[in-house]
Amino acid sequence: MSNPERTTVIEIMRAGAGQAYLATCDGDQPMVRAVAPFIEDDLTIWVATFASSRKVSQIEANPKVSVAFLDPSGEGMTATAIGDAAVVDAPDQKKRLWSLFGFDLAYHFPDGPDSEEYRLIRTVPRKIEWREGHGAVSVFEP
Repeated sequence: MSNPERTTVIEIMRAGAGQAYLATCDGDQPMVRAVAPFIEDDLTIWVATFASSRKVSQIEANPKVSVAFLDPSGEGMTATAIGDAAVVDAPDQKKRLWSLFGFDLAYHFPDGPDSEEYRLIRTVPRKIEWREGHGAVSVFEP
């Protein structure tokens, strides 16, 4: 992917972070839920979650996930990242990412980044399918 295309994909994902959906597998049943991820410049996708959430147990059983983003501009820009996820409980990562999400994590984790329930889901995309407006779907494989 050229730099302009990479920039476009990141922009779509970041703009759509407020309207993003994480799909995991529960056995052979897909499970989709709304999430509010943080996207790194290297395309790593982070989702904050509770250690006791079903997402955690589903990812531990099957790390294959998809994260779909819809840019709220109304211009039809979408991106779907397909990859492998891992549950992260590393204190350094939890502290680094604490203030980078687009919402106040303290609402859910009042004990801060050291909360027993605070976990991160890291998704490293194998492929990103994206579209601008009504154009054809483009595919990026990092």
